[in-house]
Order: sequence, then C-alpha cells, then structure tokens
Amino acid sequence: MNQTKPITIIPENKVALPKELSAVDSIKIDDSTRINEVLTAKFSSKILIFSNLNNKKIADSIYHYAEINPLKDYNFRNLDLELQAQKEAYFDSVKKNSKDFKPSFKQTWEENSSMDFHSLKNDILTIMYQNDGYSGGAHGYYNILYKNFDLKKNSVIQVSDVFKDAKSQEISDLLMKYFSNKEQKEMLLEQKITANNNFYFDDESITFVYNHYEITAYAAGVVEITIPFSDLKPYLKPDFISRNNLK
Repeated sequence: MNQTKPITIIPENKVALPKELSAVDSIKIDDSTRINEVLTAKFSSKILIFSNLNNKKIADSIYHYAEINPLKDYNFRNLDLELQAQKEAYFDSVKKNSKDFKPSFKQTWEENSSMDFHSLKNDILTIMYQNDGYSGGAHGYYNILYKNFDLKKNSVIQVSDVFKDAKSQEISDLLMKYFSNKEQKEMLLEQKITANNNFYFDDESITFVYNHYEITAYAAGVVEITIPFSDLKPYLKPDFISRNNLK
C-alpha cells in the first residue's frame, strides 16, 4: 500500500533550531508490488524537509546524500515526486533483474532508506543516512552514513578539516586503541585503520563509522569507534578546535 505523508520531527536532543531550520518535517513512502508468483518487491524511504532552508548550496549537499537530484525548490511536492520516481525505478530494476529468478519459495526483495536528524550545534548540522535491503543471495546489506554540514561556511566537513594529517600513524594507533568491541575486532580485515569521512562528534569526542567489509568481515556489522578529543587534541586543526569551542 502506497503511503506518502508529512511528519513533524522533534529532535531527540531538543535543540533550539535557528530560523532557517525551524520547520523540520519529513516525507515517508512505503509501497510494494508483486513481481511474479514467488517474488514481491518492497520500497520504503523517509527524507527530511527543511521548509525554511533557503541556502541552495547546503540544500543541494543535504539531498545529494539521499540520492535526490538537484531541485529548484526542496518542498514537499517536489521531494514527493522524487521519492515516487525512486520507487518506480527500483520496481523496474527488480522486474528486469529477476526475469530468470525462479526460487523454490516465496521471497521479498526490498530497498529501505531513511534520512534522520542527528544534531545541531555551533551551526553544524549532522544528519544520519541509513540504507538497507535484500535482493536474493545469502544476506542483505546495511549501511550508515553521517554527514556534517557547516551552515556558516556552506560546506560539508571533511576529515581533512578536522585533523592536521588524518592519515597519520598516531591517529591510526588511537583508532585501534579505542576499537573496544572484542567480537568485532576479531573480524578485523585491516592491519591499519584510518580515519574516514563517515563521522559525527560532540564536545567530548568524535566517532568514526565503518560499514560492512570496510575494515571488518560482514558478520561484524557496522563498526563505531569513539575517540575522546582529549587524546586527539595535538592532531586537531586549530580552526576545528576554535570553531567547536573544544577545551
């Protein structure tokens, strides 16, 4: 059953949003279709709507990571049309890719995605993008992506904006030191972990996120490594320290 609706979002940390982000809603669409007698395709997607966000450069970046084509106006109608187009494209791809698919039991292939508010502080907006699905085979897939948008500089914060040298041995050593999940660490595929562009942070620490096969085997799941800024301060860029009032 197709369902498209606006939903009011209340951030979990109840931050006071600036005027340009004061109206935060979302659209969610859920639909499914029967491909043949043994296969059903299911599509689900949720994206945020920032009704008062007039900064086109930031808006383009925000929706780029939700695989939304650049729009003149990111309003409810236009975003709804984009989601409907994504849904139809997915259903068409399943029909095309499953022509010779003849399993002995019924299956549901699916694609799910969501865009969620994570935090907003010091004019840095952090959004979490999640994506998962299944298209036959031994198992499905699941990915998490965090992006930090600097509303003052109109840019996406990269790991190179955080560290003097993100690939330094010292930072890799700290990532290994704070990789505290023993079960996940036993499935490590790399001898050296490097800081990536999938991260979020607060006043005390920064957390790096690694998806399936990035540094560990699939069975390890998504890995998160949190390092306190107190250990990282010698390696942080002065601009990042002052921008985020780190002590």
